[in-house]
Amino acid sequence: MLLWILVFGFWSFSSDPALAATAHVTPSADTALLENFPTNNLGGQTWFNAGTTQIFTKNRGLLKFDIATAIPAGARITAVSLTVHVTKSPVDGDLPSTFDLHRMLVDWGEGNKSGDPPLLGAEATLGEANWTHRFALTTNAWGTPGGATGIDFASESSADTYVYGVHFSPYVFELNTNMIADVQLWLDHPEQNLGWMLKTRNEAENFSARRFASREDEFLPPLLVVEYSMVHFEHITKSGNNIILAIGAAAGQPFSVEYCDELFGDRWLGLTNVPAQAEATLIHLEVPIVSHGRFYRLRSE
Repeated sequence: MLLWILVFGFWSFSSDPALAATAHVTPSADTALLENFPTNNLGGQTWFNAGTTQIFTKNRGLLKFDIATAIPAGARITAVSLTVHVTKSPVDGDLPSTFDLHRMLVDWGEGNKSGDPPLLGAEATLGEANWTHRFALTTNAWGTPGGATGIDFASESSADTYVYGVHFSPYVFELNTNMIADVQLWLDHPEQNLGWMLKTRNEAENFSARRFASREDEFLPPLLVVEYSMVHFEHITKSGNNIILAIGAAAGQPFSVEYCDELFGDRWLGLTNVPAQAEATLIHLEVPIVSHGRFYRLRSE
């Protein structure tokens, strides 16, 4: 991330030492893996399934969010929550259970198939995820059908919440440092943004299956809310023959200050490197006033 400022005069900005913002992101892809329909894809449904059915077959949901286009590069993630809506529970039995989010370790294809009960989804075509394959009709099978712990998805849960049924919906996954770490990883390394798997913690118990509204649901799509902070120029003051650059530093975000005499020049020089701070703080840098215009920028990779 780069932030520029031109020093010809002096300006004043906000008083918050950490420039905070919030992004609201709906999935860029979501689908479900159904053991009872192992070759079917459900990427075009208005819901995705997760949990164990009354006949003890397993369902697992997949979600992915395009973090890199929603949040500026170099930002520091400070809070994350995911809200999902249950639209249907088993009609002939019901078992509330804990559902977990697990960070995906491999990629998968959303697909575009849909279909109404008793047939859910439709036969997967090339590149679409189903119970047996990450990308159907290729050699890219799951480590085990439905995904293997530690191979296809992380064994540690990123977040969990207790899910009852439709009447207590929506449900929120939040307040977990693993979720923050996941989203920070996806922002810093977009190639590793492979999404989450949603699954019930105890798949040996039946009747926990639920339908969750997918991104195709016009009114109730999953919603990821991400709070983040960024390094920024706070204000500039004059002190004798110097100017003082006040820089709002976000917690845990190292950055460097560079300067150049031409905005579009390629001779940017380093002024200083600032290590990561334990908490959001205001840093003051004193630099000499020059007779000509000078440009300063912050760099946080």
